[in-house]
Amino acid sequence: MTEEKILYDSVPSMILNRPFSYLACVIAMIIGIYSFITWFNQGNTFYIIVGMITGIIGLTIFFSWWLKVINTRLTITKKRVTLREGILSKNIHEVFVSDIRSVQIQQTLLQRILGTGTVEVSGAATVEADIKIHGIPNAYEVKKCIDEHRSKDL
Repeated sequence: MTEEKILYDSVPSMILNRPFSYLACVIAMIIGIYSFITWFNQGNTFYIIVGMITGIIGLTIFFSWWLKVINTRLTITKKRVTLREGILSKNIHEVFVSDIRSVQIQQTLLQRILGTGTVEVSGAATVEADIKIHGIPNAYEVKKCIDEHRSKDL
């Protein structure tokens, strides 16, 4: 794949795809940090322990989500669309541009405002989507890029 020109290469967006979940994780981590700092200054341990637990939960969710996002990549070249997923084990889904039957975009209202969406790429051999990725930035640009190169092969 080194000789192929990369037309699009991206990972899903954490902030733009789920802004409220992102904000909740950040707030939980801030509460945890504040509770940890307060722990040294005051003795009211119940609120401090609850705050620290909240922070640890927020950090755990954020870190696992971040690991999943940075290990998911959509790459489009002139010949193929490739989705790579996985932290420890890797899954690679690949569809040749000449075999693509349809490209679908799904967006909620908030995703439309923020410019992200779910991209589904279906090949000619299957009924279901071969590649489905949530939270991809500029979803319509992805569809446009695939459609331009698909029409050249027809």
